[in-house]
Amino acid sequence: MAAGLSLVLGIPLGILTALRPNSLSAQSLQFLSLVGISLPTFVTGILLILIFSVWLGWLPSFGRGGVIDIGWWSTGFLTISGLKALILPSVMLCLFQLTLIMRLVRAEMVEVLRTDYIKFAKARGLTNRSIHFRHALKNTLIPVITIFGLQLGGLIAFAIVTETVFQWPGMGALFIQAVSFGDVPVMAAYLVLVSLIFVIINTTVDLLYAVLDPRLRVDSARSAH
Repeated sequence: MAAGLSLVLGIPLGILTALRPNSLSAQSLQFLSLVGISLPTFVTGILLILIFSVWLGWLPSFGRGGVIDIGWWSTGFLTISGLKALILPSVMLCLFQLTLIMRLVRAEMVEVLRTDYIKFAKARGLTNRSIHFRHALKNTLIPVITIFGLQLGGLIAFAIVTETVFQWPGMGALFIQAVSFGDVPVMAAYLVLVSLIFVIINTTVDLLYAVLDPRLRVDSARSAH
């Protein structure tokens, strides 16, 4: 949920701040992104609990909420209390990634819009929508996917802090409990699983390069011939 929110919100906000750099909304987003990067994760979580749980009373401050057992799998996605309990931890976990992706998309988009092939596309009479979202955005996303793949592993590390703040019974809380009791097999299993996730993420990022950049597909086809 945190990774999905950071992508779904970070990329459009980065495009907005790149296309309208002098607007009030872009300047406000830039300022908020600095705040989001500067605040520690646990401080953000405590502020979210204070505002939305203590003052407003809209969302639960701890726990996983109600769950439904489907065979061997228990999920909170199918209950209202489970979805409510998911909001604050997901927002806390995604804020740093969201601000990082937004600033990265903005910086890359500004650089891409200055390149010669974008000027040539404008000279051909293509619409701004086609130039921005068909040509510029693809080249913008290549470094974004790289950084996101590396930072996605960081979400696993930050999840330990998030689950501790919100008392979420997840892998991070399990690891902290294993460290407290010196449970070496559980700690080793956690580290092996995290390593496997890193390998899968990096492999997926490498495969996405060919999808986003057609030059890589052409080079691989030439190498095959």
